[in-house]
Amino acid sequence: MKERTANFLTTRQLARMWQVSEATIKRWADAGHLHSQKTLGGHRRFALSEVLKFQSERGFDTDGERVEPKRTATIASGAGKALAQAGALERFFEAISIGHEAEATAILLRQYLDRIPPVKILEETVTEALRRVGNRWHSGEMSVADEHLATHTAIRAIEALRSAMRPAQLGERLAVCCTVEDELHDIATLCVQVLLESEGWSVKNLGASMPFFALSDAIVKHRPHLVCISSTTNGALSRYAREYAQFKAVTLKHQTRIALGGEGFRERAIRQRFPADLHAENFNQLLKMI
Repeated sequence: MKERTANFLTTRQLARMWQVSEATIKRWADAGHLHSQKTLGGHRRFALSEVLKFQSERGFDTDGERVEPKRTATIASGAGKALAQAGALERFFEAISIGHEAEATAILLRQYLDRIPPVKILEETVTEALRRVGNRWHSGEMSVADEHLATHTAIRAIEALRSAMRPAQLGERLAVCCTVEDELHDIATLCVQVLLESEGWSVKNLGASMPFFALSDAIVKHRPHLVCISSTTNGALSRYAREYAQFKAVTLKHQTRIALGGEGFRERAIRQRFPADLHAENFNQLLKMI
């Protein structure tokens, strides 16, 4: 049976996050300060619970050595925290721009281990970096291939973050998330899934390009408390207003709340044609809703 490593970190990931050598991580493990498990191949894996325990209880201080990583959550001043967060954004953007999945993952995991709230990670690091990617694509500074590389690298990093922070047991509150029909960018729905699961929600992610009639069937089948729908453009939305009205009737019948988000739902005229319990401008608004 293949060993599950989703909730474990590698020696290399820890070294990147704490800005020490891999030899230092191995020395701490050999000394019993940082407990690890070994894969069938003999490689060390560190449980997130052990990493958090080591970081919080020892403060990276072992055998007289003091490690000084660029931590974001422990910088005293508000200005320092803002600078650290900006630094994380810059590093994450650089990492996804060149397809450096390990580095992008390490940045997000490090923020999580530094107890940065998930909504802040998603809003100020992930979303801002992806917005920068989009802007550079629109201006011609990045090609389509560059944009795809950055997006898919970000997705892999977000999935690793999700595995790290997802509670072992999720609550009874259920949400369904997806994008509208003809919308192929589903990274926002993944971010919504990460946020909701971090709050204890169970989530069924239906992915990209979900027709409203099919989404209605999913509402009847799963009876979710909340459905989150994303769209990056409103170009095709007007064609689906009638289907949306039928879909909304189904949600009312089953007492399912609707949250719409993304650039596609930003204009007032579109919002009038697509009424919802929340037209979210950001993840913070969704967090307040739930």
